[in-house]
Amino acid sequence: MPDSLAIAPPDLSLILGPDDTAAAVGPCPLPCNGRRFVRGTVYVVVHRRFGLWTHVYRVLEEDRPGRMLVHLDKVFAGDRLDEARDWARAASPDR
Repeated sequence: MPDSLAIAPPDLSLILGPDDTAAAVGPCPLPCNGRRFVRGTVYVVVHRRFGLWTHVYRVLEEDRPGRMLVHLDKVFAGDRLDEARDWARAASPDR
């Protein structure tokens, strides 16, 4: 596939700080609520700016570039990337 046709990852600056780490877990189902979403992805983010926290987010991208809907699904105290990734996979069997 030519590079010009590849889908670029979303700009995650809404949920990422300068020292944070993000890991994509996999796709998530798109809601059927009338809004046109083109892709949904679950991310696990380890935040370091105001203490150490690990969050699980669902990021839904609209068909208009730069438009996203972000859901915070779970919060873990500390750097718990592997545990959060396992939780996200178990929470949605299609991942």
